Amino acid sequence: MGGGDPPLAPTGLGEPDAVAGAPPFPEGDVDTATGDPAHALATRSAAANWHNRLDLSPTLTAVILAAGHGTRMRSRIPKVLHPICGRPMIDWVLEAVNEAGVTDVTVIANPHHADVAAHLSPSPPRGEGQGEGRGRAKVVYQRDPKGTAHALRQIPAGELRGRQVLVVNGDSPLLTASSILKVLHAHQENEAPATIASVEDPTRDDGRIVRSRDGALDRIVERKDATTEQREEIHEFNVGLYCFDGSRLAEELEKITDDNKAGEFYLTDVFLHLKPVTVVKLDDPHEAMGVKDRARLARATDILRRRVLERHMLGGVTIVDPDSTFVDVSVTIGMDTVIEPFTILKGTTNIGSECRIGPHVYIEDARVGDRSDCGPFAKLRPGTEIAEDVHIGSFTELVRTKVGRGSKVPHVSYLGDTDLGADANIGAGTITANFDGTNKNRTEIGDGAFVGVDTMLVAPVKLGKGSRTGAGSVVTKDVPDGATAVGVPARVVRRKA
Repeated sequence: MGGGDPPLAPTGLGEPDAVAGAPPFPEGDVDTATGDPAHALATRSAAANWHNRLDLSPTLTAVILAAGHGTRMRSRIPKVLHPICGRPMIDWVLEAVNEAGVTDVTVIANPHHADVAAHLSPSPPRGEGQGEGRGRAKVVYQRDPKGTAHALRQIPAGELRGRQVLVVNGDSPLLTASSILKVLHAHQENEAPATIASVEDPTRDDGRIVRSRDGALDRIVERKDATTEQREEIHEFNVGLYCFDGSRLAEELEKITDDNKAGEFYLTDVFLHLKPVTVVKLDDPHEAMGVKDRARLARATDILRRRVLERHMLGGVTIVDPDSTFVDVSVTIGMDTVIEPFTILKGTTNIGSECRIGPHVYIEDARVGDRSDCGPFAKLRPGTEIAEDVHIGSFTELVRTKVGRGSKVPHVSYLGDTDLGADANIGAGTITANFDGTNKNRTEIGDGAFVGVDTMLVAPVKLGKGSRTGAGSVVTKDVPDGATAVGVPARVVRRKA
């Protein structure tokens, strides 16, 4: 290949290798603005420099193949929209392509999967062979999927000629930007008409033959059309990542026939005439995994989940048991936070620094401030905002609730649609009855309030600053600042002097 292995992709997902020329850094140093570890910053910086040296062609375009029926998924959801670590499968592919520096992207979609086009583009795509370019990617329909070469034929030949064309499978979420850069680099350096990526993995049960043990590249055929002798000789497998001279590709696509057992037009048949071909071997065989069914979806999810957790651990977060911790890719976690086992963090959750979360905690689309703790057995639902130095105890559930600095919600309580002030204390068993059968109503609890155990607050209701409730009270009317209310229904028995 001549260029050597590229550095880690800019996202930092996965294990970084040593980067030649990267500046030395003391272990534990961080960027004060982002909180990123020094080695991650150095890796990203080196990646950016390597990317600049690559000088990607301005005529580079990418095509993502996503028109398959996905029948083995047995789902009404299009395969490429199945979520992995909080992100649709195709978004992982798009991110890798974009981070590799490719901004002109076309997705070949199935016309029966309108959700794919809607996900990628704000307005619906036009007919077969015509793209819609106002979204994150242009969308082109393949109305009768007849193979990978047939998919590429849906793009007018004039849009391929004179360009470098990167082709990626839409069901390859494990592919990284660094591998794409490696292929692009080799393609430009060798000036070959075609470049393909391969991995060594004799255990694979799908994919395509790349070459036999003698290293010959006489013919690339689909696995299902391979002879028994070819199957025994296989030791490298096609990742489904290609880079072509677009002019040569357009010419050869027209020569491909469907003379095979499946009656499909295989993109791999272009290698019968596109020679010489540069083969780039990737280090991680997982990147060749295509998600064909739910079993592989689970395997891909586990690999990406571990990449996400590793990124957080390298950033200064303690993950006590990675095997039992699930964190979406969009979650942010501050330094010196400890995540206990059986914790699930989803969506746009933001966890501050020096927090302790878990065990057995579920948080989705919520914010937890610095030095706060949550759990065990707690649930923070969307719209919840926890300030700094807050204690959320066991068996507590909060939804659309704001908790002020230094407050405590110790255990066995439900706060829904609540504004809780600073330095307040919520007794065990407290419930805010926020739903009247028609509308959700808010409860306001002032700074320094003390809510007794088993208190029920029937919204809409307000407890003033420094107010108190007796154990077992049912509060249906506002309680003034500094007052104490007790009973069922609660009445004020003491007012602030």
